[in-house]
Amino acid sequence: MIASSLREEESYAAFDPTVTSRTSRWSVIAQRTVYFGHQSVGSDVCAGIQELARDYAVPINLVETREPERVAAPAFVSFLAGRHRDYASKNAAMLRLLESATRARNPVVLLKYCYGDIGTSHDYTKLFNAYRDTVDTIQFEHPDVALVHTTIPLTTVESGFKARTMEYLGRDTGREQAIARQHYNELVRAEFGGVEPIFDIARVQSMSADGTVSGFMSDGTRIETLAADNTSDGTRLNSTSRRVAAEVLLDVLSTVIAS
Repeated sequence: MIASSLREEESYAAFDPTVTSRTSRWSVIAQRTVYFGHQSVGSDVCAGIQELARDYAVPINLVETREPERVAAPAFVSFLAGRHRDYASKNAAMLRLLESATRARNPVVLLKYCYGDIGTSHDYTKLFNAYRDTVDTIQFEHPDVALVHTTIPLTTVESGFKARTMEYLGRDTGREQAIARQHYNELVRAEFGGVEPIFDIARVQSMSADGTVSGFMSDGTRIETLAADNTSDGTRLNSTSRRVAAEVLLDVLSTVIAS
């Protein structure tokens, strides 16, 4: 199901061509507690995990809760971290969870920001610096935690002609926001790629079914956008792409836990 181009991408997870061996590897996830803090698109990924667990009998206990610190047994714990379009509240929510005396020991942790957390071209450096500070705090104060980093999700964008018209009228464009997301994702890949695990949801979202990458050029750089065949509304994952994203995440998690 995963496009061949994804297999060529540098990744912490090693892709296995046989479904049987992959799903067997996914079973190791049931041995650990995974805390997944997110908003919106993260729910699509969780839906994909539920479908894969059902279809391939993978023993993953997916728990959705508003009180993740109360879940200490092995499970995939999904919770809404912080407030929408407020990345500082998401960082704080994750730190509060990890400071709780009742949370699991030796958990795997992911904090996924939302596409709405970057509004302008000036936001991406502030967001990345805040995330890196949060990572430093977690690694210093909670050395039992295994972190999996994530890129920020993408959206579709307007046509070039429409974007120029909007700019002429003084309006913000989806392309400007896409450029900011690209800059942030490049910082994540440069900082952690090949060193620490990354769930590159942006790369999954941009990959069309035929293996081409959706996007546009800006100042000589390819800007990734959400491929039209991966969404029905321009922001959320459709039933096919959410399973692909879930497969990639399970591959990353199984590699982290097995090691």
